[in-house]
Amino acid sequence: MRNPLLRPRALVAAGTAAVLALGAAACGDSGESDADVTFWHIQNEDPMKSTWQALADEWAEESGQTVEVSAIAVEDFKTRLSTQTQAGDLPDLYNTWGGGVLAEQVEAGLVRDISGLPCLDKVNPVALESYTIDGKLYAIPFDQGVVGFWYNKDLFAEAGITDTPTTWAEFTEDVQTLKDAGITPIALGGGDKWPIHYYWTYLAMRLVGLDGLAAAAESGDFSGPGFVQAGQLLADLAAMEPFQQGFESATYGEADGEAAVMGEGLAAMELMGQWGPQVQRDASGTEGLGESLAFFPFPAVEGGPGTATEFLGGGGGFAAGADAPDEIEDFMCHLLEEENQARVVKDGNMSTVAANPSAVLPEPNHEQQAIIDALATATDTQLYLDQAYPPSIGSTINDASQGLVLGELTPEDFVAMVNDAWAAEQ
Repeated sequence: MRNPLLRPRALVAAGTAAVLALGAAACGDSGESDADVTFWHIQNEDPMKSTWQALADEWAEESGQTVEVSAIAVEDFKTRLSTQTQAGDLPDLYNTWGGGVLAEQVEAGLVRDISGLPCLDKVNPVALESYTIDGKLYAIPFDQGVVGFWYNKDLFAEAGITDTPTTWAEFTEDVQTLKDAGITPIALGGGDKWPIHYYWTYLAMRLVGLDGLAAAAESGDFSGPGFVQAGQLLADLAAMEPFQQGFESATYGEADGEAAVMGEGLAAMELMGQWGPQVQRDASGTEGLGESLAFFPFPAVEGGPGTATEFLGGGGGFAAGADAPDEIEDFMCHLLEEENQARVVKDGNMSTVAANPSAVLPEPNHEQQAIIDALATATDTQLYLDQAYPPSIGSTINDASQGLVLGELTPEDFVAMVNDAWAAEQ
């Protein structure tokens, strides 16, 4: 298994992407705070909003430092962090997914090297790999997992579907079967764009394989027939009208968005990461689907070298700004204490990154177990492309994915946009 969570080989060679958030939170930018430590994260709904606040408050009381915690919706977070990166002024501690985005911040000298953090023995070394650049560590993880289809077993049964699909042809047949039964097959937050890019990425992974994806990134050329075919298959899926009404402007995590539609039992599937079940509950204001919620990998695509054991995956971590006070390392170690990792796993329904998982996750629930099982079967993993690649490339893939599903772009337009973005990076 190659670096399981991660950077594509193109970025490794150059030296050189949810647990997601809902709503928005108001706070000043990092340079405007009078606190000793500024802490930005993207879990701005309870329970995790309160959990991160409590962990910060406890450390502040112990250390004598003041901490300003800002819980920011993910799209707002990305925009604000980009602004702060351009200004050369990152928060003292902030959410990161690693990959090319973190690599650009590191290259600009904006991130603290924490390779000598004394508490790293509390973390599974595999979980550190997506935050390691040129042999140095720049963030601590708090979650990791994979993207796949969360599905409603009751709605599948209502439509007469007895087995989950293992091929793309079976998947599209099931989509049609659900539609024929009057059930919305797929929930999608099209307005946020990034949930759509999971589909194109997975189709490309299946059709060209991870080696083909890495080669395209190294050359900056996605013109191969497999990439065009990936776009065509996604366009064909969109033409089936499988998504909920209003998906075009729906967000991922708001009250009427993708996760809420799933949590309320109004759609049969969503393609999402390990954070999906918790956000379904948070966004819908319900208890979620309970035991009716299950998970299956993205299917294989006939004729392609990719396999269903190759996952799109990643996790969440925290990086420290280069100008953060030295005490930030003590704060990071506070977050990595096993009892605090256990609180994060429990409150956020997250996967564990602990070196001793039994101390943090003694009895995983069925949702966590689904991710554990998927990771156990994974033969390779690719970081989300909007984080693995440089920001300008990732945003282009997100834009193009939305345009493709809305019928505004052809598959050829898609690859041309991505190629142009890579050319502009040279």
